[in-house]
Parts: sequence; C-alpha cells; structure tokens
Amino acid sequence: MTHNFNIKIPQTLRDVKVGQWQKYVKIYSKNKDAENPNFLNNKLLEIFCGVSIQDVDKLELNEYDRIIEHLSSLLNSKMDLVQTFDLVGTDGAIVHFGMIPNLDKMSYGEFIDLEKYMFEDDNLHRAMAVMYRPIKYHNKDKYLIHDYKGTEFLAEVMKDTPLDVALGVRVFFWRLATKLGNYTMVSTLKELRQTQEGREDKHSLKSGETIKQYIYSLEKMSLELERLQNSLYTNV
Repeated sequence: MTHNFNIKIPQTLRDVKVGQWQKYVKIYSKNKDAENPNFLNNKLLEIFCGVSIQDVDKLELNEYDRIIEHLSSLLNSKMDLVQTFDLVGTDGAIVHFGMIPNLDKMSYGEFIDLEKYMFEDDNLHRAMAVMYRPIKYHNKDKYLIHDYKGTEFLAEVMKDTPLDVALGVRVFFWRLATKLGNYTMVSTLKELRQTQEGREDKHSLKSGETIKQYIYSLEKMSLELERLQNSLYTNV
C-alpha cells in the first residue's frame, strides 16, 4: 500500500451504522441508473470506510477491488435476529439495548409506529427506537426495557444502531407475519382494539383489514429490500 491515509474497513455488519446505510441508500436511489458504477462504489468506500473521495483514487487497484468485494459480501450475508446489543455514548458509557420482550403485549402506539417506519430507510432509526430500548432490568435470559416515549425520544441515538440489528429485525418481522399468517396477528390486534374501545378516529382497527395491509406491506418491503441488496452489490 502506497497511500498515507487510514481506511476503517468494517469486518461485519455490526461495524456499520444505520445512519451510514441511510446515507448510502439515499445516494444510491438518486444514482442507481447511472451508466458508470464507479461513483456508487466510491461512495460506498467513502461512507462505509471513512475514505474521502479524493483519497479513493489513490488506492491501489487490487486493494480497491478487494474492499468493494468485501463490502459486497457483508451486505449479502445472512441477517439473524438480534435480541440485545450495546451502544457506546460520547462520554464512553455503555448502554444495553433490548428488543421488545413480548410482541403480543406490544402497545397500540408501538404497533402503529412500527407499521409506519419499519420499512422506510429514511425512518429506519425511528423504527429502531420502537423495537429496541434501554434495558432497565436483566436477570439471566430475561430482561425489561424502558417504557415507550415515542420515536423522537431515542431517534437520533438509534442512527448508531448496528446495521445487522436493523436489517435482521426487518427480515424477522416479514418472516413472522408470513409464518403465523393472520390468526395470531389478528388475535393480537383484537387485544389492541379492545384497549381502544369507543375510540373513533382514523387509526381505528377495522375487521382485520389493518393486519392484512400490514402483512402485505411487510412482504412487499422485504422483497424490495432483497431486490435493493441484490442490485446494489451483486454487480460491483
């Protein structure tokens, strides 16, 4: 290597943040039809590896190709559900985050916000603020998380969520809806509807139609996610 600058290459998706993913996907969506793929590859290096566009040109060709291939492999890797993870604050303090322990007891507000944000890349950090919150009690394999205070309470913080966590929970939600079908999910929604009894507004749940739309949205967005990943990285 002949360059005199540092490259921070993520070893796994745990080393990539949601905010980095959002930044790249936004650039990709605006330039995906460009004839020259070099711009997007260079942006991938800039955003994921901290290399300035000016320094990208100084990389040896073999090194450039090796890093792009590595990033492609990471972003096409299997994404498993992550129940807990840690974030380190600017003061060095470690905060332990946990996924909603019991999805059957999800609140109406949590459900509505997840439905709204889970498959929007621009709002993925807000979905993470719903799904994962600081753990207030932990005993062996059981834990409790802090109460939900709305997406804005932790939204900015959750831009630092590891990408494997965010994409893994997306896949989990789609698979869960597909596997369980309407029966379990509708039962959950009935419980939510009971808590809203007598409330007549635009968010009222009507005869299972909400869950049908939800499952359709999960499947549609999951397929779009797979297509996006394939188009982003199989041809680099």
